[in-house]
Amino acid sequence: MSDTLYIIGNGFDRYHDIPSDYLDFGRYLKEVDLATYREVETYFAVDDAFWWEFEARLADFDVDTVIDYASQFLMSYGAEDWSDSGHHDYQCELNRVVEAISSTMRGRFADWIRQLRIPAANSFTGKPLPLDPTARYLNFNYTPTLQKAYGIADSQVLHIHGQASSSTDQLVLGHAWQRTLADSLNHGVDVEAADTRVLEGNRIVDDYFSATFKPTDKIILQQQPFFHSLRSVRRILVMGHSLSEVDAPYLEEITKHIDATTVTWKVSYHSNPAAAQAPMSELGIDPGLISLARLIDF
Repeated sequence: MSDTLYIIGNGFDRYHDIPSDYLDFGRYLKEVDLATYREVETYFAVDDAFWWEFEARLADFDVDTVIDYASQFLMSYGAEDWSDSGHHDYQCELNRVVEAISSTMRGRFADWIRQLRIPAANSFTGKPLPLDPTARYLNFNYTPTLQKAYGIADSQVLHIHGQASSSTDQLVLGHAWQRTLADSLNHGVDVEAADTRVLEGNRIVDDYFSATFKPTDKIILQQQPFFHSLRSVRRILVMGHSLSEVDAPYLEEITKHIDATTVTWKVSYHSNPAAAQAPMSELGIDPGLISLARLIDF
């Protein structure tokens, strides 16, 4: 086996003309499920950067707005038009919104990923990238581009967040905000005096953040055999990965299993070399071991 590790990110798929940006997903969601798209627009600040920062922005769910909206269903127990549905209307409405954004949108995301067309080896018209078929691949993409376009064996590739070509794989995406008990909406609430419906509603909103959290630590623990196999790696090529904060724990885990004082890194950048250099500096990698290049120049 080669002493090279490739780290593959979405820029790799974009290089191969696959419309796999989160912005593309946003367009898809608006087209196939306008109702869910509008829930996203209502409870997130969907500015120009939202879809580019999609995973991180999942932590910015507008709790105040959703609770304010659902409060219209929180009928007073003494209301003249009270009915038994008043015991759960508030919670049901919160649950409807949370399910749309956490569960329904995740399902739409999986549908979108699985319908992306991957170019075959002989159909890509651009410059092929120099890939070693005997190397190991840590693939942050869900797509089988490595396998279909380059013939890389499945056994060489770890799809760390799930593989779209597997109907049984759950595709992992989410934010990195690891909430504590103090972040719970019920923290500090007098449960004896509080409205039970409000307490239950708070738990529903809390559950949103759990459902959309990327369980990086758990994934790293599950994939320890792969990380331990990296001890023989002498060269790491990062292709199309933004080295974003949400995925930083994986890079930190890699550095624990290699000789970080000698392994060389070649990191791709899209337009700004400094944006690729900064995360490497945070990892503590010697700048002398790092080279930067655009993907087309690899």
